[in-house]
Amino acid sequence: MTAWRAAQVAAISFVVWGMAAGAMRTLAAAAQDVPTANPTPAEVDAGKQTFEQRCSVCHGLDGGGAMGPNIQGIPMRIGAPVVANTIKNGVSGAMPAFAGQLTDAQIQQVISYLLTLTRKDAGTVTGDAAKGKQVYDSAGCASCHIVDGAGGDSGPELTTVGKLRGPSYLKTTVLYPGSDLPQQHFFLETGGMLDYMHIHLVTKAGQAFEGTRVAEDSFHIVIEDVSGGFHSFRKLDLKELDKQPGKSVMPSFKDKLSPVQIDDLVAYLASLKGAQ
Repeated sequence: MTAWRAAQVAAISFVVWGMAAGAMRTLAAAAQDVPTANPTPAEVDAGKQTFEQRCSVCHGLDGGGAMGPNIQGIPMRIGAPVVANTIKNGVSGAMPAFAGQLTDAQIQQVISYLLTLTRKDAGTVTGDAAKGKQVYDSAGCASCHIVDGAGGDSGPELTTVGKLRGPSYLKTTVLYPGSDLPQQHFFLETGGMLDYMHIHLVTKAGQAFEGTRVAEDSFHIVIEDVSGGFHSFRKLDLKELDKQPGKSVMPSFKDKLSPVQIDDLVAYLASLKGAQ
């Protein structure tokens, strides 16, 4: 074989080897993006923790959507490899890349957790909205919530709540307030924290306060108590700062209203969609 022919064969062999190595890397990467078969409860729980720490700010604690879209059940709709690739590489102008922050194993744990989530049933209205308005008034809801410019402001405004939330969510909130808090709009100062977070704090002087978080940064926190009073604190002056998701200054109506009254109240809230 001539030297030229030998060099040609060597060059072709190098190209073929490179293509094979590239294919092997692609296959290996694809294999990493295949969801873990029969993940253990520990792996699913690890994925849940990672999701809550890294993803819930934009997608909600249950994946139901907040600043970002609802991703409940998304691996089943678009495929686990696509989800893994999106987590790794992000979406330009919308979602950061996590390739340098999460390992392949952690990404698969997140996907295993996402596979346990299914889209929430939006629910149907079964009550009477007109009677629900009477329940709303008699239960004192207007002392904390604004509808069409009237009411208190210690709770979220409800003028368009029927457009933003489905009946199932509304019923859950009436029965178990604080269980599924909305997300604040994303600002650098807040980092997309949960809105209406219940706070218990104790100052170094021994004074205890409870209320709903209004604002917070690295050095200060402001809460609003149940009577509508605002209290601002420097974190350096606090002995305890206990954030209590799942708790709310809003009372549960589970044992205060009958099932029929609750359905009527939900029907009224679902009818609040603002100016049509």
